Amino acid sequence: MQGAYEETAPPFWPGTGVFPPTPQWQESNCALTRLLAIHRRDLGRAVATAMEIRRGIDELTPLMAALCSRTCRFCPEPCCIGNTVWIDFRDLLLLHLLDEPIPPRQATSGPGEACPFLTHHGCRLPPRIRPWMCIQYICPAQRAVLNRKGRPSMAALRGKIKRIERKRLRMEAEVIRRIKPRRRTSPSSSACSG
Repeated sequence: MQGAYEETAPPFWPGTGVFPPTPQWQESNCALTRLLAIHRRDLGRAVATAMEIRRGIDELTPLMAALCSRTCRFCPEPCCIGNTVWIDFRDLLLLHLLDEPIPPRQATSGPGEACPFLTHHGCRLPPRIRPWMCIQYICPAQRAVLNRKGRPSMAALRGKIKRIERKRLRMEAEVIRRIKPRRRTSPSSSACSG
């Protein structure tokens, strides 16, 4: 049984020995790995879209990091504590389709609790495997910085975020379309038997 698991285990990010993968998280990711492996040859378009998303996130990362360096260390109410954060299905699809490391656990925390990946120096997850909700979040202090003259405009940044979001929806729809069982209609099969 252990050998079967090892063949289908996704690459969990090794950066935190403090957070071994929880069984439910591990099993869910292994199931997604197996499902995508079965349909891998049909997922070319979804993989191409995932690569576009990755490029978009890579372009967005330095812009967001610059905003964070100007605002986060002074924030009296850090979003990593005040907001409930989670890794959603599209985040996992992106990571699995691109064979990226998987965070060792879900990022959920209770209201008022810090994200488990928050440290005194910021997020311990590499930017490429952070939840989309974290990557694209612009707090009020960051909006104020963006609205000052000489900065990238809020509209331009929001435009980049919206383009990535549309591609995330397209990637998910393509995966679902490709793995959804196709029904055959024949005289011997009917919705009602009787």
